[in-house]
Amino acid sequence: MRKTVAIVFAGGCVEEMSVLTFRRPKSAVVFGGAYRMIDFALTNLSNTPVIQNVGILTQYRPSSLVDHIGSGLAWDFVGACRGIHILPPYIGHVKSEWYRGTADALYQNLDFLDIYKPDDVLIISGDHAYMMDYEPLLHFHIEHNADVTMAFTPVKKNPSRFGIAELNTQGKIMSYMEKPEHPRTNFASMTVYVFKRDVLVQELKAHASIVDKPKSFHIYDDILPSIIERRKAYGWVHHGTWEYSRTLDEYYKAHMDMLGNSPGIKITDWNIRTNDMARRLAPPAPARHYPGSKVIDSIICGGCKVEGHVEQSILSPDVHVKKGAVIKNSIIWENVIVEEGAICDRVISDKRTVIGKNTHVGYGDDIPPNNEQPGSLTCGVTVLGMDVHVPDNTVIGRNCIIYPRAAEKELGTNPVPSGTTVQTELD
Repeated sequence: MRKTVAIVFAGGCVEEMSVLTFRRPKSAVVFGGAYRMIDFALTNLSNTPVIQNVGILTQYRPSSLVDHIGSGLAWDFVGACRGIHILPPYIGHVKSEWYRGTADALYQNLDFLDIYKPDDVLIISGDHAYMMDYEPLLHFHIEHNADVTMAFTPVKKNPSRFGIAELNTQGKIMSYMEKPEHPRTNFASMTVYVFKRDVLVQELKAHASIVDKPKSFHIYDDILPSIIERRKAYGWVHHGTWEYSRTLDEYYKAHMDMLGNSPGIKITDWNIRTNDMARRLAPPAPARHYPGSKVIDSIICGGCKVEGHVEQSILSPDVHVKKGAVIKNSIIWENVIVEEGAICDRVISDKRTVIGKNTHVGYGDDIPPNNEQPGSLTCGVTVLGMDVHVPDNTVIGRNCIIYPRAAEKELGTNPVPSGTTVQTELD
Protein backbone atom coordinates (compact mmCIF):
# COMPACT_ATOMS: atom_id res chain seq x y z
CA MET A 1 0.00 0.00 0.00
CA ARG A 2 1.33 3.42 -0.95
CA LYS A 3 2.13 5.82 1.88
CA THR A 4 1.28 9.52 1.82
CA VAL A 5 2.21 12.39 4.11
CA ALA A 6 0.71 15.88 3.93
CA ILE A 7 2.39 19.26 4.10
CA VAL A 8 0.36 22.41 4.74
CA PHE A 9 1.55 25.87 3.69
CA ALA A 10 0.35 28.00 6.61
CA GLY A 11 2.91 30.76 7.09
CA GLY A 12 2.02 33.50 4.64
CA CYS A 13 1.14 37.12 5.36
CA VAL A 14 -1.47 38.43 2.92
CA GLU A 15 -1.12 42.20 2.56
CA GLU A 16 -4.59 42.56 1.06
CA MET A 17 -6.10 41.42 4.38
CA SER A 18 -4.56 44.48 6.02
CA VAL A 19 -4.98 44.71 9.82
CA LEU A 20 -6.48 41.22 10.04
CA THR A 21 -3.04 39.74 9.27
CA PHE A 22 -0.82 42.25 11.06
CA ARG A 23 -0.30 39.82 13.96
CA ARG A 24 -1.17 36.46 12.41
CA PRO A 25 -0.81 34.54 9.15
CA LYS A 26 -3.90 34.29 6.98
CA SER A 27 -4.25 30.63 7.99
CA ALA A 28 -5.03 31.83 11.55
CA VAL A 29 -7.68 34.37 10.48
CA VAL A 30 -11.15 33.75 11.92
CA PHE A 31 -13.67 32.38 9.43
CA GLY A 32 -17.33 31.61 10.01
CA GLY A 33 -17.31 32.91 13.57
CA ALA A 34 -16.02 29.80 15.32
CA TYR A 35 -13.18 28.64 13.05
CA ARG A 36 -9.75 29.55 11.73
CA MET A 37 -8.91 29.28 8.04
CA ILE A 38 -6.55 26.36 8.66
CA ASP A 39 -9.39 24.34 10.24
CA PHE A 40 -10.75 23.49 6.79
CA ALA A 41 -7.50 21.94 5.55
CA LEU A 42 -6.97 20.08 8.82
CA THR A 43 -10.57 18.81 8.87
CA ASN A 44 -10.18 17.54 5.30
CA LEU A 45 -6.98 15.77 6.30
CA SER A 46 -8.52 14.27 9.43
CA ASN A 47 -11.30 12.85 7.24
CA THR A 48 -8.71 11.16 4.99
CA PRO A 49 -7.66 8.01 6.88
CA VAL A 50 -4.62 7.29 4.72
CA ILE A 51 -3.02 10.55 5.92
CA GLN A 52 -1.31 9.80 9.22
CA ASN A 53 1.29 12.57 9.49
CA VAL A 54 1.02 16.26 8.64
CA GLY A 55 3.79 18.85 8.50
CA ILE A 56 2.79 22.50 8.85
CA LEU A 57 5.12 25.06 7.32
CA THR A 58 4.82 28.33 9.21
CA GLN A 59 6.94 31.44 9.32
CA TYR A 60 5.12 34.77 9.68
CA ARG A 61 4.05 35.59 13.28
CA PRO A 62 3.20 31.96 14.07
CA SER A 63 2.26 32.28 17.75
CA SER A 64 -1.54 32.33 17.39
CA LEU A 65 -1.44 29.56 14.78
CA VAL A 66 0.76 27.31 16.93
CA ASP A 67 -1.48 27.92 19.96
CA HIS A 68 -4.55 27.06 17.90
CA ILE A 69 -3.12 23.81 16.49
CA GLY A 70 -1.79 22.68 19.85
CA SER A 71 -1.08 18.95 19.92
CA GLY A 72 -3.39 18.24 16.98
CA LEU A 73 -5.90 16.50 19.26
CA ALA A 74 -8.87 18.49 17.88
CA TRP A 75 -8.27 16.81 14.50
CA ASP A 76 -7.37 13.41 15.96
CA PHE A 77 -3.73 13.68 14.89
CA VAL A 78 -2.38 12.18 18.10
CA GLY A 79 -0.87 8.74 18.54
CA ALA A 80 2.23 6.61 18.22
CA CYS A 81 2.08 6.68 14.41
CA ARG A 82 -0.05 9.78 13.83
CA GLY A 83 0.68 13.44 14.41
CA ILE A 84 0.92 17.08 13.40
CA HIS A 85 4.41 18.54 13.16
CA ILE A 86 5.13 22.30 13.12
CA LEU A 87 7.98 23.04 10.68
CA PRO A 88 9.27 26.59 11.23
CA PRO A 89 12.51 28.00 9.80
CA TYR A 90 15.47 27.00 11.90
CA ILE A 91 19.13 27.73 12.41
CA GLY A 92 21.49 24.81 11.94
CA HIS A 93 25.12 24.13 11.17
CA VAL A 94 24.56 24.64 7.45
CA LYS A 95 21.18 26.29 6.92
CA SER A 96 20.48 29.60 8.61
CA GLU A 97 17.85 31.65 6.85
CA TRP A 98 14.15 32.33 6.45
CA TYR A 99 12.10 30.42 3.93
CA ARG A 100 12.59 32.03 0.52
CA GLY A 101 9.33 30.88 -1.01
CA THR A 102 7.16 27.77 -1.04
CA ALA A 103 9.66 25.56 -2.83
CA ASP A 104 12.49 26.67 -0.57
CA ALA A 105 10.38 25.88 2.49
CA LEU A 106 9.94 22.33 1.18
CA TYR A 107 13.62 22.06 0.31
CA GLN A 108 14.65 23.08 3.84
CA ASN A 109 12.42 20.32 5.24
CA LEU A 110 13.49 17.38 3.11
CA ASP A 111 14.51 15.68 6.34
CA PHE A 112 10.80 15.51 7.26
CA LEU A 113 10.24 13.43 4.13
CA ASP A 114 13.33 11.35 4.90
CA ILE A 115 11.91 10.44 8.31
CA TYR A 116 8.55 9.19 7.06
CA LYS A 117 9.63 8.02 3.59
CA PRO A 118 6.27 8.40 1.85
CA ASP A 119 5.60 7.33 -1.70
CA ASP A 120 3.55 10.49 -2.32
CA VAL A 121 3.39 13.95 -0.81
CA LEU A 122 0.10 15.84 -0.59
CA ILE A 123 0.76 19.58 -0.44
CA ILE A 124 -2.09 21.97 0.37
CA SER A 125 -2.70 25.57 1.32
CA GLY A 126 -3.87 26.27 4.84
CA ASP A 127 -5.77 29.47 4.11
CA HIS A 128 -8.68 28.43 1.87
CA ALA A 129 -12.17 27.42 3.02
CA TYR A 130 -13.54 24.30 1.35
CA MET A 131 -14.53 20.70 1.99
CA MET A 132 -12.79 17.97 0.01
CA ASP A 133 -12.25 14.26 0.32
CA TYR A 134 -8.60 13.85 -0.69
CA GLU A 135 -8.87 10.08 -1.25
CA PRO A 136 -10.38 10.29 -4.79
CA LEU A 137 -7.58 12.72 -5.68
CA LEU A 138 -4.96 10.30 -4.36
CA HIS A 139 -6.56 7.36 -6.22
CA PHE A 140 -6.62 9.38 -9.45
CA HIS A 141 -2.94 10.21 -8.97
CA ILE A 142 -2.01 6.54 -8.49
CA GLU A 143 -4.21 5.24 -11.31
CA HIS A 144 -2.60 7.61 -13.81
CA ASN A 145 0.92 6.97 -12.47
CA ALA A 146 1.30 10.75 -12.37
CA ASP A 147 4.44 12.54 -11.26
CA VAL A 148 2.23 15.39 -10.07
CA THR A 149 -1.54 15.74 -9.86
CA MET A 150 -3.01 19.20 -9.32
CA ALA A 151 -6.53 19.89 -8.05
CA PHE A 152 -8.54 22.44 -10.01
CA THR A 153 -11.99 23.91 -9.58
CA PRO A 154 -14.09 25.88 -12.08
CA VAL A 155 -14.44 29.55 -11.06
CA LYS A 156 -17.16 31.85 -12.31
CA LYS A 157 -15.52 35.26 -11.89
CA ASN A 158 -12.09 36.64 -12.77
CA PRO A 159 -10.19 33.42 -13.48
CA SER A 160 -7.15 35.54 -14.36
CA ARG A 161 -6.51 35.85 -10.59
CA PHE A 162 -5.47 32.21 -10.42
CA GLY A 163 -3.22 29.62 -12.00
CA ILE A 164 -5.24 28.28 -14.95
CA ALA A 165 -4.91 24.91 -16.70
CA GLU A 166 -6.09 23.29 -19.89
CA LEU A 167 -6.83 19.57 -19.48
CA ASN A 168 -7.48 16.89 -22.09
CA THR A 169 -10.23 14.29 -21.73
CA GLN A 170 -7.96 12.01 -19.67
CA GLY A 171 -7.07 14.85 -17.29
CA LYS A 172 -3.53 15.38 -18.59
CA ILE A 173 -2.38 18.99 -18.18
CA MET A 174 -1.86 20.42 -21.67
CA SER A 175 -0.93 23.90 -20.47
CA TYR A 176 -0.70 25.78 -17.19
CA MET A 177 -0.13 29.48 -16.58
CA GLU A 178 -0.13 31.61 -13.45
CA LYS A 179 -2.59 34.53 -13.61
CA PRO A 180 -2.93 34.71 -17.40
CA GLU A 181 -4.26 37.98 -18.77
CA HIS A 182 -6.57 36.11 -21.14
CA PRO A 183 -7.35 32.70 -19.58
CA ARG A 184 -8.43 29.99 -22.01
CA THR A 185 -10.36 27.98 -19.39
CA ASN A 186 -11.80 28.61 -15.94
CA PHE A 187 -10.05 25.70 -14.21
CA ALA A 188 -8.31 27.43 -11.28
CA SER A 189 -5.58 25.83 -9.21
CA MET A 190 -6.70 25.15 -5.64
CA THR A 191 -3.08 25.01 -4.41
CA VAL A 192 -3.60 21.30 -3.76
CA TYR A 193 -0.89 19.06 -5.24
CA VAL A 194 0.10 15.40 -5.03
CA PHE A 195 3.73 14.66 -5.94
CA LYS A 196 5.64 11.43 -6.17
CA ARG A 197 8.18 11.95 -3.43
CA ASP A 198 11.15 10.99 -5.57
CA VAL A 199 10.12 13.44 -8.30
CA LEU A 200 9.54 16.27 -5.83
CA VAL A 201 12.91 15.73 -4.14
CA GLN A 202 14.76 15.60 -7.48
CA GLU A 203 13.13 18.81 -8.69
CA LEU A 204 13.72 20.67 -5.42
CA LYS A 205 17.39 19.74 -5.34
CA ALA A 206 17.88 20.60 -9.01
CA HIS A 207 16.34 24.05 -8.64
CA ALA A 208 17.95 24.80 -5.28
CA SER A 209 21.36 24.32 -6.86
CA ILE A 210 20.77 27.04 -9.46
CA VAL A 211 18.81 29.63 -7.44
CA ASP A 212 20.75 32.66 -6.23
CA LYS A 213 20.74 33.05 -2.46
CA PRO A 214 18.77 36.34 -2.35
CA LYS A 215 16.15 34.98 -4.77
CA SER A 216 13.04 33.10 -3.72
CA PHE A 217 11.75 30.06 -5.54
CA HIS A 218 8.26 28.67 -5.54
CA ILE A 219 6.25 25.60 -6.39
CA TYR A 220 4.09 27.43 -8.94
CA ASP A 221 6.85 29.46 -10.64
CA ASP A 222 9.71 26.97 -10.70
CA ILE A 223 8.79 23.39 -9.83
CA LEU A 224 5.44 22.95 -11.58
CA PRO A 225 6.46 24.38 -15.01
CA SER A 226 9.45 22.06 -15.06
CA ILE A 227 7.39 18.97 -14.22
CA ILE A 228 4.54 19.85 -16.60
CA GLU A 229 7.02 20.30 -19.44
CA ARG A 230 9.08 17.15 -18.88
CA ARG A 231 7.04 14.69 -16.80
CA LYS A 232 3.55 13.25 -16.32
CA ALA A 233 1.30 16.00 -14.95
CA TYR A 234 -2.44 15.54 -14.47
CA GLY A 235 -5.34 17.62 -13.24
CA TRP A 236 -8.21 16.46 -11.03
CA VAL A 237 -11.34 18.63 -10.94
CA HIS A 238 -13.16 19.40 -7.70
CA HIS A 239 -16.79 20.51 -7.90
CA GLY A 240 -17.91 22.27 -4.75
CA THR A 241 -17.56 25.44 -2.73
CA TRP A 242 -14.04 26.83 -2.56
CA GLU A 243 -13.44 30.16 -0.86
CA TYR A 244 -10.20 31.92 -1.70
CA SER A 245 -10.99 35.09 0.30
CA ARG A 246 -7.74 36.92 -0.39
CA THR A 247 -9.17 40.46 -0.26
CA LEU A 248 -11.28 42.12 2.41
CA ASP A 249 -14.14 42.37 -0.08
CA GLU A 250 -13.97 38.60 -0.75
CA TYR A 251 -13.73 37.81 2.95
CA TYR A 252 -16.81 39.90 3.70
CA LYS A 253 -18.83 38.48 0.80
CA ALA A 254 -18.02 34.90 1.85
CA HIS A 255 -19.48 35.57 5.29
CA MET A 256 -22.61 37.20 3.96
CA ASP A 257 -23.02 34.11 1.74
CA MET A 258 -23.40 32.05 4.94
CA LEU A 259 -26.67 33.82 5.76
CA GLY A 260 -30.14 33.98 4.23
CA ASN A 261 -32.74 31.33 3.43
CA SER A 262 -30.50 29.60 0.87
CA PRO A 263 -26.89 30.21 1.98
CA GLY A 264 -24.22 29.78 -0.67
CA ILE A 265 -21.82 28.51 2.01
CA LYS A 266 -23.51 26.07 4.37
CA ILE A 267 -20.92 26.47 7.09
CA THR A 268 -23.10 24.82 9.74
CA ASP A 269 -23.36 21.65 7.62
CA TRP A 270 -19.63 21.19 7.06
CA ASN A 271 -18.80 19.68 10.47
CA ILE A 272 -15.56 21.61 10.73
CA ARG A 273 -13.22 20.57 13.52
CA THR A 274 -11.54 23.30 15.52
CA ASN A 275 -9.62 23.75 18.75
CA ASP A 276 -12.07 25.71 20.88
CA MET A 277 -9.95 25.10 23.97
CA ALA A 278 -6.94 27.13 22.85
CA ARG A 279 -6.09 29.51 25.71
CA ARG A 280 -9.28 28.45 27.53
CA LEU A 281 -9.93 26.53 30.74
CA ALA A 282 -13.41 25.55 29.54
CA PRO A 283 -15.50 25.83 26.38
CA PRO A 284 -17.54 29.04 26.04
CA ALA A 285 -20.94 28.99 27.71
CA PRO A 286 -24.09 28.93 25.54
CA ALA A 287 -25.04 32.23 23.94
CA ARG A 288 -27.46 34.35 26.00
CA HIS A 289 -30.23 36.48 24.45
CA TYR A 290 -31.60 38.86 27.05
CA PRO A 291 -35.21 40.12 27.34
CA GLY A 292 -35.85 42.77 24.69
CA SER A 293 -33.00 41.60 22.46
CA LYS A 294 -33.58 40.78 18.79
CA VAL A 295 -31.56 38.48 16.53
CA ILE A 296 -32.39 38.10 12.82
CA ASP A 297 -30.64 35.81 10.31
CA SER A 298 -27.33 35.63 12.16
CA ILE A 299 -24.75 33.16 13.43
CA ILE A 300 -24.15 33.64 17.16
CA CYS A 301 -21.34 31.65 18.79
CA GLY A 302 -21.08 30.46 22.38
CA GLY A 303 -20.37 32.91 25.15
CA CYS A 304 -22.12 35.82 23.41
CA LYS A 305 -24.40 38.11 25.40
CA VAL A 306 -26.98 39.89 23.26
CA GLU A 307 -29.02 42.65 24.89
CA GLY A 308 -29.46 44.74 21.74
CA HIS A 309 -30.25 44.10 18.06
CA VAL A 310 -28.22 41.79 15.78
CA GLU A 311 -29.18 41.34 12.12
CA GLN A 312 -27.46 39.49 9.25
CA SER A 313 -24.22 39.25 11.20
CA ILE A 314 -21.74 36.67 12.47
CA LEU A 315 -20.55 36.92 16.07
CA SER A 316 -17.55 34.93 17.34
CA PRO A 317 -17.47 33.70 20.95
CA ASP A 318 -17.78 36.08 23.92
CA VAL A 319 -19.13 39.15 22.10
CA HIS A 320 -21.24 41.43 24.30
CA VAL A 321 -23.87 43.53 22.54
CA LYS A 322 -25.25 45.87 25.17
CA LYS A 323 -28.73 47.31 25.49
CA GLY A 324 -29.76 49.58 22.62
CA ALA A 325 -26.75 48.64 20.48
CA VAL A 326 -27.33 47.61 16.85
CA ILE A 327 -25.11 45.31 14.76
CA LYS A 328 -26.08 44.85 11.10
CA ASN A 329 -24.32 43.14 8.18
CA SER A 330 -21.17 42.70 10.26
CA ILE A 331 -18.50 40.17 11.25
CA ILE A 332 -17.44 40.55 14.89
CA TRP A 333 -14.56 38.52 16.32
CA GLU A 334 -13.99 37.31 19.88
CA ASN A 335 -14.28 39.36 23.07
CA VAL A 336 -15.63 42.49 21.41
CA ILE A 337 -17.79 44.83 23.51
CA VAL A 338 -20.40 46.96 21.77
CA GLU A 339 -21.56 49.56 24.23
CA GLU A 340 -25.07 50.97 24.70
CA GLY A 341 -26.50 52.89 21.77
CA ALA A 342 -23.66 52.00 19.39
CA ILE A 343 -24.38 51.19 15.73
CA CYS A 344 -22.17 48.88 13.64
CA ASP A 345 -23.27 48.66 10.00
CA ARG A 346 -21.02 46.63 7.68
CA VAL A 347 -18.13 46.25 10.10
CA ILE A 348 -15.37 43.66 10.42
CA SER A 349 -13.91 43.85 13.91
CA ASP A 350 -10.84 42.00 15.16
CA LYS A 351 -10.55 40.71 18.74
CA ARG A 352 -10.95 42.67 21.97
CA THR A 353 -12.27 45.82 20.34
CA VAL A 354 -14.44 48.16 22.43
CA ILE A 355 -16.99 50.17 20.46
CA GLY A 356 -18.03 53.08 22.67
CA LYS A 357 -21.44 54.39 23.61
CA ASN A 358 -23.51 56.08 20.92
CA THR A 359 -20.89 55.54 18.24
CA HIS A 360 -21.73 54.91 14.60
CA VAL A 361 -19.21 52.73 12.78
CA GLY A 362 -20.06 52.38 9.09
CA TYR A 363 -21.79 55.65 8.33
CA GLY A 364 -22.71 57.45 5.13
CA ASP A 365 -23.57 56.83 1.51
CA ASP A 366 -20.36 58.18 -0.05
CA ILE A 367 -18.07 55.15 -0.19
CA PRO A 368 -14.75 55.74 -2.01
CA PRO A 369 -12.30 52.80 -1.94
CA ASN A 370 -9.97 52.65 1.01
CA ASN A 371 -6.95 54.88 0.43
CA GLU A 372 -4.42 52.26 1.61
CA GLN A 373 -6.06 49.14 0.12
CA PRO A 374 -8.03 50.39 -2.92
CA GLY A 375 -7.95 46.97 -4.59
CA SER A 376 -9.02 45.07 -1.47
CA LEU A 377 -11.64 47.22 0.26
CA THR A 378 -14.36 48.76 -1.91
CA CYS A 379 -17.64 47.21 -0.68
CA GLY A 380 -18.40 49.73 2.07
CA VAL A 381 -17.11 47.71 5.04
CA THR A 382 -15.11 49.34 7.81
CA VAL A 383 -12.38 47.17 9.37
CA LEU A 384 -11.26 47.57 12.98
CA GLY A 385 -7.95 46.06 14.02
CA MET A 386 -7.18 44.22 17.24
CA ASP A 387 -7.64 46.09 20.56
CA VAL A 388 -9.14 49.21 18.99
CA HIS A 389 -11.09 51.41 21.41
CA VAL A 390 -13.59 53.59 19.58
CA PRO A 391 -14.39 56.55 21.88
CA ASP A 392 -17.97 57.38 22.82
CA ASN A 393 -19.95 59.42 20.26
CA THR A 394 -17.44 58.76 17.46
CA VAL A 395 -18.63 58.50 13.84
CA ILE A 396 -16.56 56.43 11.38
CA GLY A 397 -17.39 56.28 7.68
CA ARG A 398 -17.29 53.35 5.25
CA ASN A 399 -14.30 51.58 3.68
CA CYS A 400 -12.18 52.73 6.60
CA ILE A 401 -9.32 50.72 8.11
CA ILE A 402 -8.45 51.38 11.76
CA TYR A 403 -5.07 50.04 12.87
CA PRO A 404 -4.66 47.95 16.05
CA ARG A 405 -4.82 49.72 19.41
CA ALA A 406 -6.21 52.93 17.93
CA ALA A 407 -8.03 54.94 20.60
CA GLU A 408 -9.01 58.53 21.38
CA LYS A 409 -5.63 59.94 20.36
CA GLU A 410 -5.79 58.47 16.83
CA LEU A 411 -9.57 58.76 16.40
CA GLY A 412 -9.77 62.40 17.42
CA THR A 413 -10.99 63.46 13.97
CA ASN A 414 -14.75 63.15 14.17
CA PRO A 415 -16.25 62.04 11.89
CA VAL A 416 -13.60 59.80 10.34
CA PRO A 417 -14.19 60.23 6.58
CA SER A 418 -15.06 57.24 4.40
CA GLY A 419 -12.09 55.63 2.66
CA THR A 420 -9.69 56.73 5.42
CA THR A 421 -6.97 54.63 7.06
CA VAL A 422 -6.17 55.52 10.67
CA GLN A 423 -2.66 54.31 11.51
CA THR A 424 -0.93 53.55 14.79
CA GLU A 425 2.56 52.47 15.73
CA LEU A 426 3.01 48.74 15.13
CA ASP A 427 5.35 46.41 17.00
